[in-house]
Amino acid sequence: MIKFKQIFKRAAKEKRLTKLDISVTLSLVLLLISSCIMVYSATMIGNKYGMFTNGIPVSSNYFLIRQSVWAIVSLVAFLFFSIVPYEIFKNRTYYSYGFLIIAVLLIIPRFGSSVNGAYSWINIGGFTFQPSVLAQIFVIAYMALILEARKEILRRPTKPTVLVKIFAIPIAILGLIFTQNDTGTMLITIAVVIIIMLCANISFRNIMFLVKVGIGSLIGLAFVIYIRGLISGGAAYQLDRIQTFFDPFAGTSNSNEHIINSMISFGNGGLFGKGLGNSIQKLGYLPEAHTDFILAITAEEFGFMGVVVVVTLLTIIITKILYTGLNSGRTFESIFSLGFAALLFTQTMVNIGGISAALPMTGVPIPFYSFGGSSMFVLSATLGIVMNLLSHIKYVKGSN
Repeated sequence: MIKFKQIFKRAAKEKRLTKLDISVTLSLVLLLISSCIMVYSATMIGNKYGMFTNGIPVSSNYFLIRQSVWAIVSLVAFLFFSIVPYEIFKNRTYYSYGFLIIAVLLIIPRFGSSVNGAYSWINIGGFTFQPSVLAQIFVIAYMALILEARKEILRRPTKPTVLVKIFAIPIAILGLIFTQNDTGTMLITIAVVIIIMLCANISFRNIMFLVKVGIGSLIGLAFVIYIRGLISGGAAYQLDRIQTFFDPFAGTSNSNEHIINSMISFGNGGLFGKGLGNSIQKLGYLPEAHTDFILAITAEEFGFMGVVVVVTLLTIIITKILYTGLNSGRTFESIFSLGFAALLFTQTMVNIGGISAALPMTGVPIPFYSFGGSSMFVLSATLGIVMNLLSHIKYVKGSN
C-alpha cells in the first residue's frame, strides 16, 4: 500500500521543483515556442482558403491560437508533474482501472469518422484527442511495473503461456490500437515494447520468445494490410506509402506527391533557408504542412541548420531521459525512463525518415513540435514525471 502522505513529505524535503533540470526545461520551452511559430507560418495563408479545414475558410491565426493554448497547457502539465512525486504512479490499483479507461478510449474512435483511413481521434467540443498516445505511455508504465514485480520469474526461462499471461494487458492494448487502423502508432508501440524487453534484465530465452512474437506481429500486420488493400482498397493508402518508399517518383498517388514536395522543401531551404514565412510548398503542395510535414516547412524556411536546431533540442531531452533511466538504480524507474526515451526517439526517427523517404511514410508527428494538442500534452506530462525522478536522483547524489 502506497503511503501518499509520506511520499509527498519526502518530495517536499528533497525540494524537487528547485532541482528541475534547466537544459530539459529550456529545450521544451524552445520547442513549444518554435512549434507555435512554425504552425502559424505553415497555415496563415492556407487558412484563408480552407486548405487545412476541409475547404472552410478560417482566420489566419486559427491554428496558432489552438497550438498556443495547447503549448501553455502542456507546459503547465510538465511543471505540475515535475512536482507530483513519481512514486505514486507505482500504485498497482491505478493500472487495473487505467486499463479499462484506455480500452474504452481506444474503442470510441471506431464509432466516429476516419482520418486517412485511421480511426484514432475523439472529437470533444471542436478539439480532437488521440487516445493511442495515452495508451503508449500506459503500456510503458505497465511494462515497467510488471518487469519490476515479476523480475525474479522473468530472469529464468518461462513457459510461453506464462509470458503471455504476464503481458496480457499490453498485448490487449496493442490489439485495440490495431483495430484503429493506425499503422504508424501500432508499429512504434511494438518497437518500443521490443526495446524495453531488450533493456530489461530477463532471461535471454524469454527475450527471444517475445521478440519473435513482436516480429511475427509485424509480419502479420504487413500481410493483413496487403490483403485488405487488394480485396477492398480500404488500406490502399498504406500500400501507396510502401510503394512510394521504394520509388517516390514511380507513381502519381498522394503519397508520391507528398514525398516529392517534401524533398523540394529540403532542397529549396539549402543551408540557411528562405526565411520565416517564405515557404512555397505550404501553399497547397503539402496538405499536412503543419502536422506530419512541419519539419519539411522548417527546412525550407530555416534550412538544414533549422532542422539541426530542432533535432538538437529533442536530442537534449532524450539524452537526459536516458541518463535518468541509467542512474535511477531501480527497475520501475529505469524501464519507465528508457521506454519513454525509446518512444520519443522512435517517433522522431520515423517522422524524419518518412518526410525524407528514408522510411515509409506513417503519418506520425514529431514530438513537441507538430500541431496536435493531445500528443504534446501527454508527452509533456510524462516528461514532467521523468524530471521528478531526475530531481530525486540529484538529491540522492548530493546527499552522498
